[in-house]
Amino acid sequence: MAGARVLIAGNFHWQAGFSQTVAAYVEAAGEAGCEVRVSGPLSRMDEQIPRHLPVEPDVRWGTHLVFMFEARQYLSDEQIELAGSIPRHRRLIIDFDGHWGGVATAGDSSVGTHPVEQWQRLYSTLGDLVLQPKAGPLPDGAEFFPCFGMPRLVRHPLELGRERDCDLQYIGSNWGRWEPFLEVVEAARRARLRRIRVCGRWWDGETCPGFEDITSAEPERLAGVDVRPPVPFGHVVTEMGRSVITPVLVSPLVADTGLLTARAFETLASGSLPVLPAAAEFMSFLYGGGAEPLMLGPDPAATLGRLTGEFERHAELVGRIQEQARARYNYPRLLGELLAFFR
Repeated sequence: MAGARVLIAGNFHWQAGFSQTVAAYVEAAGEAGCEVRVSGPLSRMDEQIPRHLPVEPDVRWGTHLVFMFEARQYLSDEQIELAGSIPRHRRLIIDFDGHWGGVATAGDSSVGTHPVEQWQRLYSTLGDLVLQPKAGPLPDGAEFFPCFGMPRLVRHPLELGRERDCDLQYIGSNWGRWEPFLEVVEAARRARLRRIRVCGRWWDGETCPGFEDITSAEPERLAGVDVRPPVPFGHVVTEMGRSVITPVLVSPLVADTGLLTARAFETLASGSLPVLPAAAEFMSFLYGGGAEPLMLGPDPAATLGRLTGEFERHAELVGRIQEQARARYNYPRLLGELLAFFR
């Protein structure tokens, strides 16, 4: 839709991968023949976002409006009324956490405290179309859109070689990922992988207020693991490439609902060897038909040992998957597909 001026409304935080996804849309806009900006009046954001994303102060600038929702409902009644400045047929919702249709369970604190019924009333007020990045059957009234894509920076594993700073590393916050990460760490220990690192929040015993149940950890069980702060905005893919292996870990919400995340693509693009635990195997279709050797499987230690012991063979496999994913899931193409949804 050439010439479209797309406003994105969301709850933006500097360290959140959600913000990096929006940055990818902004960067791809020129190639897709449109403009993309963050709507200042219709969003919440921390003080760092305006330094990195274009924030538009006037809702009337936009010809199209995309609401993006994760865990929190961020709109006030006044903001909902202001959104009416853009015609309803040019507004849509991207439902990252599956609030529409009750995909996300009401008892899961990771989806926030807004009841499912209120989410559905909100979405019905905002627009007629809800998009979900959900593998498998969709609820009535929703359509599939992957939302996430391959970063522009893609490093071939052979380009980086097998000599890395880490044998295994995970980058991301402990948002319901404590048990999955601990399982991978224990498998890495059995496989005699010594250099293990995790970067992110809530791995050190601190918790997120109000979400203690899904951010708690037992840091004493990470003896020998290098625990570091979050990776700065825009550096996740590069930092992932410093490790031979990077697991794709998912929260219970993601595992239960089949909702996709950006991490599957970021890990693939980094040049690290991605591994998919059982809970994340539903994402394997994003990697095409060659993903099976990258699944952690019933003997995770043996899988990790095979990946490191036969690095070159698996590096060539990942390189082929990178090319397939880049052709299908590049952001200019995704942005064109998003604009095609508007009536």
